[in-house]
Amino acid sequence: MSERQKPRKLRRFFTTQILQNIPHDLWLDPAETRHLRRSIRLKPGDVCLVTDGHGGEAEAVIGEFAPDGRTCLKIQRVLVKTGSFNDAITLKVFPAMLRKGRTDFLVEKAQELGVHEFHPVVSEHCEVQVPKEKIGKIVERWNRIAREASKQSGSLKIIHIEAPRGFKEALGNLSCDELVVIFHPSLDSVTFPKLLADIQGLKGTVKTLNIFIGPEGGFSENEIRWAKWHRKGKNLRLAGLGEVLFKADTAFIGIVSSLRFSGILSA
Repeated sequence: MSERQKPRKLRRFFTTQILQNIPHDLWLDPAETRHLRRSIRLKPGDVCLVTDGHGGEAEAVIGEFAPDGRTCLKIQRVLVKTGSFNDAITLKVFPAMLRKGRTDFLVEKAQELGVHEFHPVVSEHCEVQVPKEKIGKIVERWNRIAREASKQSGSLKIIHIEAPRGFKEALGNLSCDELVVIFHPSLDSVTFPKLLADIQGLKGTVKTLNIFIGPEGGFSENEIRWAKWHRKGKNLRLAGLGEVLFKADTAFIGIVSSLRFSGILSA
């Protein structure tokens, strides 16, 4: 079959409406409509996919373009799926805020790799501080990045993203019954292979895995001492990545990818 004869891949768009509750039609919002009309250049009668970010996906035919900037999608069939990965363990990541838009990059990769929740933290060694008045817009941008990554990768569940919080606040809000892993080079840190083996041995009892990944230079010794004091040794692991020093975003991708493809998270 020639390139010209191959069926065109259906493009995916996002809706805030839960697809199980849509009997026939839905209206795509103006932002998605602009992408549909101007970037993809779809027309009435063309077929596309629409996802709700909760595991629901539907095939739809493009209907009319409304004067208010929305698009009517005529739902043909709804497929409710579990998403790209069948996980038994919920993965929450707590990466330190990075400068020059690199946290945006982490959001994109977290979405592609099937992370369930993204909780950015501000640690003592962070080089970036987020003004309170800009937090709302930043989280909105991250959600937009996650939706775009979801549409491109085909993952049907959108990652849950929280606003940045301080290290102690983020850790302090976690139940001591949940397993916490802090990546930090120290004498009492276990190696990454040992950590994977430990988690594998706890499979069936661990429901949530919370991963803290520091900025360049890692978390401060004060933060690590506080974490040990607060958790009192319960469900807390310190882990290292060996003698090689990785950039924070490289470490993030390596850690999350290893957890994803090791099979530890899967049912």
